[in-house]
Amino acid sequence: MATATINVNNLSHYYQDGDYRRYVLRQVNCSFEKGRFYTILGQSGSGKTTFMSLLGAMDTVQEGEIQYQGYSHKSLDPNSIRRNYTGMVFQNYNLITYLTALENVMVAMEVTENRVPEDRQNVAYNLLDYFGLPRSKANRLVTRLSGGEQQRVSIARALATNVDVILADEPTGNVDADTEDEIVEIFKALAHEHSKCVIVVTHSSEIAREADVVLKLYKGSMTLDE
Repeated sequence: MATATINVNNLSHYYQDGDYRRYVLRQVNCSFEKGRFYTILGQSGSGKTTFMSLLGAMDTVQEGEIQYQGYSHKSLDPNSIRRNYTGMVFQNYNLITYLTALENVMVAMEVTENRVPEDRQNVAYNLLDYFGLPRSKANRLVTRLSGGEQQRVSIARALATNVDVILADEPTGNVDADTEDEIVEIFKALAHEHSKCVIVVTHSSEIAREADVVLKLYKGSMTLDE
């Protein structure tokens, strides 16, 4: 039996408005394993982006627990979770615009405490090349790349820290249909060929059909789509 890379136990999250507490997540329980491609499907306002922010330690857990490789979030520094346990891919790329593609990837390698090769520049070049960006494009400012190319840089950056978990929040929202298909194939390969745990939140049923496991969020409650 596979060991879960992430365990989510009784996770709830709310926003306080005066005396009123509005829950966006309610008692969510689920687990995620290496080697599988997950999608979390939900409409706007369903809580999926909040859930992803909590998994990526970009927001503070209010109720419940998230375990990373058996370690509770309560015993881990949020910066450590972001540097060493999870890599994040955003809809808007969130790249450093005054750096090249290569430099964006190398910056991530500088901050992780995970083991990375000493020849970081060569590793970064190879990662970018793997995702279809040769050296001529790797050395360009990211603002001179297309949206699909910038998203590939974002994926390479997430992988550069040698994490087991890739989190992606609507990663194809700003690309065309052909590029979306290519990015989905990248995520599938990362899970199935490189044994990563890939979790994508999306409103797209087309992307969900490509996943190994589909979870649905509706009004803050998580269910398995069977």
